[in-house]
Amino acid sequence: MKMVKSLLLGGAAGLVAVVGAQAADLPVKAKPVEYVKICSLYGEGFFYIPGTDTCLKIGGWVRLDTYFGSQTSAVPEFSGGDGRNNRVDSRDFAYRARTVVSFDARSQTEYGTLRAYYRGGFELQYNTFTNGEYYTERAFIQLGGWTFGKSQSFFDIFYNQWSMSAGAYTFAGSNTAALGTMLAAYTAQFGNGVSATLSVEDGTVRRNGLWDATSGPAVAGAFPSGDALPIGAYPGPLGSAASGYTTCGVTANQNDNTISNSSTTNGIALLGCSYGDYAAQQFPDVVGNLRVDQAWGSAQVSGAIHQVRAAYYGNDFRADSPTFTGVAPADRWGWAVNAGIMFNLPWNPGDKFWVEAGYDQGASNYSGAGWLTGTNGPLNRFNGSNLAATWALDGVFANNVATPFSGIQLSSEWYVTAALEHYWTPALRTSVYGSYAAWTPGSTGNLIMCSSPQSPIRTAAGAAPTGAAAISAACDFGWNLWSVGSRTIWNPVRNLDIGVEVMYAQVNTNQDRSLRYAFGGAGGRPGPLLYQPSDEGVWSAMARVQRNFYP
Repeated sequence: MKMVKSLLLGGAAGLVAVVGAQAADLPVKAKPVEYVKICSLYGEGFFYIPGTDTCLKIGGWVRLDTYFGSQTSAVPEFSGGDGRNNRVDSRDFAYRARTVVSFDARSQTEYGTLRAYYRGGFELQYNTFTNGEYYTERAFIQLGGWTFGKSQSFFDIFYNQWSMSAGAYTFAGSNTAALGTMLAAYTAQFGNGVSATLSVEDGTVRRNGLWDATSGPAVAGAFPSGDALPIGAYPGPLGSAASGYTTCGVTANQNDNTISNSSTTNGIALLGCSYGDYAAQQFPDVVGNLRVDQAWGSAQVSGAIHQVRAAYYGNDFRADSPTFTGVAPADRWGWAVNAGIMFNLPWNPGDKFWVEAGYDQGASNYSGAGWLTGTNGPLNRFNGSNLAATWALDGVFANNVATPFSGIQLSSEWYVTAALEHYWTPALRTSVYGSYAAWTPGSTGNLIMCSSPQSPIRTAAGAAPTGAAAISAACDFGWNLWSVGSRTIWNPVRNLDIGVEVMYAQVNTNQDRSLRYAFGGAGGRPGPLLYQPSDEGVWSAMARVQRNFYP
């Protein structure tokens, strides 16, 4: 028996040895390929970056907009050359193509979710030939409740173009949905959809003009003693950009009174914006909000503090100028508040109603009356010998006879805007919207604007103010703007939007009709000419085709 057991064990051992030898001659099996894995932690569209625990989502869209009776971005023909309403300057038809790509990277840490988000693209407009321009909409980092980088302002409520494309330019509500702004913020979550945010944000992109209306004799080789208030622009020279995306508020920002500027009449602020006599930024803006997001909809109240800091009365740099004082008006703190509510209407999936209102002093950009650094703030619309002209200044000051060392006089503005969107079918929806905004410089501010020799206001005979008194007791630079519109979007297939939008906007000026505006002439209009103040309206429309490739 022992012998039999020995033979069996020995045979088994030999068989194992033979099999092992044959196996050694076989090719080595390759390691399994590491395919991309779906990440379900953060919703649809995320996948793991191979070899990491970071989840990434890539998205974007391609769009062509066609504009009728408006500038790009569906801005009504109320500004610049378009507002001159003539065959030389005014563009009644335009194209704009955009391509945007986004990257959303997230991972879990002991401090919460770590997120990095980027969204930017290329834009080709009618006036950039075939080259196009690159721009960035978002570039921020989030960790837990913290946000650092370029993001949408936490002052904004629902004005994110869910119901309109053109409505972002009707001066009725803060809207940084497209451009974003630089900020550092913390958001606290209290549960049940309630949150609060404190944010420190870039104040330069919230500046509208600050006008020093001081007037005096010119000095050879000196900077202007005071900035004229031009029609269709804020005081001070317009910025000129060397290269890149040149929209005011996207490029670098600085005061137009650069000391290296050798011009004696209208200096240039390289890569800057027309701010008038704003001084260099000293403090950022402080923004806070309280918000609730629940199944019924959302509501938010927001507040902001904005420093209004001026240079000197009169000439800023030349002591040999008769208007040089070396004295600056005391800093003022502008502020803004808004509140809004949006309801998810129960009778039809997707239907929404939204209403928002706000008020500001010395911070008119927060009410939308400039839409980031005065890009569209000053309105002008010519109609024969009539002219509707407005300025959404943050404030004015002057050292003239009527207002010696006046201090900064802050403007004020209020607005209300609302929208309703209805889904006829899951693939067809229509929205209607309307807004109203009103701006005033205040009593002393209006006196400065009506008495300064740098003002564009004139008597019917063409006489200019002297600085000693208002040109007329009825002179009033206040204004209001209202608009209504409708947009319809059809989705013939998933992720394809085909939309048409029509809008009417009207600007009403408070200026006395017996007075006149002096316009220097441009774009086929002789000058100088005197125009009668009036109310003017514009019809505009746009068509959009957009292919989305978000997951």
